[in-house]
Amino acid sequence: MPEKDYYDVLGVSPDASHEDIRKAYRRLAKEHHPDRQKGSKAAEERFKEITGAYSVLGDPKKRAQYDQLRQAGMHGGAFGGFEEMFGGAQGAGRGRAGGVEFEGFGGLGDLFSRIFGGGRSHAETAPPQRGNDVVSTISVPFETAAQGGKMSVRIPRQVECAACRGTGAAPGSRVDTCPQCRGSGQILTGQGAFSVSRPCPACFGRGKIVQQPCGQCRGAGVYEKQSTVEVKIPAGIEDGRQIRLAGLGEPGTAHGRAGDLLLEVRVQPHKKFTRKGRDLYSGLALDMVDAALGTEVDVRTMHGLVALKVPPGVQPGQKMRIPGHGLRTSDGREGDHYVELQVRIPKELTEEQRKLLERLRRTPSPARS
Repeated sequence: MPEKDYYDVLGVSPDASHEDIRKAYRRLAKEHHPDRQKGSKAAEERFKEITGAYSVLGDPKKRAQYDQLRQAGMHGGAFGGFEEMFGGAQGAGRGRAGGVEFEGFGGLGDLFSRIFGGGRSHAETAPPQRGNDVVSTISVPFETAAQGGKMSVRIPRQVECAACRGTGAAPGSRVDTCPQCRGSGQILTGQGAFSVSRPCPACFGRGKIVQQPCGQCRGAGVYEKQSTVEVKIPAGIEDGRQIRLAGLGEPGTAHGRAGDLLLEVRVQPHKKFTRKGRDLYSGLALDMVDAALGTEVDVRTMHGLVALKVPPGVQPGQKMRIPGHGLRTSDGREGDHYVELQVRIPKELTEEQRKLLERLRRTPSPARS
């Protein structure tokens, strides 16, 4: 089987964002889903290829490891194999390959052991793999972000097919261990210490051969489902923060646990308030007479109306602080509310007002002395 680059499979560039990769996968998966081209073996293989590429590029950790191997010129021979190789590449591991130790490769020690023959026995069954995390966004009203609350959101999820329990095989049909790789999903090519582990072309790196594909998921083992999820919004959450929902990501393989759903918060702007950390800011328009003589006004805050005493002689742009009326976070901390004074100068005056201002101008003032 010719070598395939996972980025080429999904039609994205190597510097594509996680969201771009996810969008490309969803578009291609819908376009090439076997249900749209029933009976087409080519569509089924293409769908498997797309799903396999996303299983690596859709996981930030697997993608980083794949990129390192890709830069070294070691591309995947088939789409399913890298997730097998990536399964044990965690931490700054230490492994052996052909009598040579690999240590301190930033988490690639175990990975090199697998590639060069020092990994697990190739007669073993592939271990359970955790599903990929899914990253999405949630638009949160300003008041909900400030005070906390609950929101219901609809999200598309890849869920395990209940009919085949994720195996991809029709219920009651035979699933054979691949005779070529003996169930490992990998085959060795090369000689001696420089043998390289490649995804098995006979089973596409799965280690199993399905004799009759599941009629519900067309052999994919998963399908997309719209789900309604209730999300708890912590009080005081900031724009750009993530909320993690455990187990609501993509399903794992070989009975591995599901990944998580990461919701990136986008706080909607407020008509009157702006936010800086836990503090809130709003504007207050004052007549120039009230600014000069002082006054008392009601100010709207997130916690209701507050009477604010404005001292005489305030200046345009001056800020007044209302303690404890900003945001109250879930850990009990409180911010303040700041009111920025905006002094209004009248564009038109009555004759009486003009005379009063003329008299005021003739009155000695410290500002004009």
